Amino acid sequence: MIDEISFKRAKNKDAESFYKLLEPIKDQLYRTAFMYMKNEDDALDCVHDSIVKAIQSIDSLREPRYFNTWITRITINTCKDNLRKAQNSISHDTSEFEKIPAHNDASIEDNIDLHKALDNLKDDEKELIAMRYMEDMSIRDIAETVHSPLGTVSSKISRTIKKLRTYMEGECK
Repeated sequence: MIDEISFKRAKNKDAESFYKLLEPIKDQLYRTAFMYMKNEDDALDCVHDSIVKAIQSIDSLREPRYFNTWITRITINTCKDNLRKAQNSISHDTSEFEKIPAHNDASIEDNIDLHKALDNLKDDEKELIAMRYMEDMSIRDIAETVHSPLGTVSSKISRTIKKLRTYMEGECK
């Protein structure tokens, strides 16, 4: 739940209030950026750039309850922009995966397999998985973010999970 007082202060360019809004989701933003960028430095750069963009355009956000969704979308778009600009192949250095903040007790090997599986997804599929499982957004919030019907988003997520599961089972054999 977003603190409306902090939101109003942040809209009035109060940096401390903006930070209060950002603090609970900063790790989620990093994980989302890392999923796209594949290394810590580039992910951190994207998160930083996203925060700067958010600060500059917070006036455009009308509803405080959409803050998390809004800044996640900015982060995803920043990552996509940086990847388009780079147009280089992304390094798959497995040592970078050791730096991922873990949600659970999964081993490094499991994280590597998961990231390999995620690499096989289309951008829109990655976005849905990031919003649903890394940002812990509801299906309704995701539907609003991507401007799609609730049922469409739900079925796309379901198909994407099946795709990931199939790939993961193939990797583990």
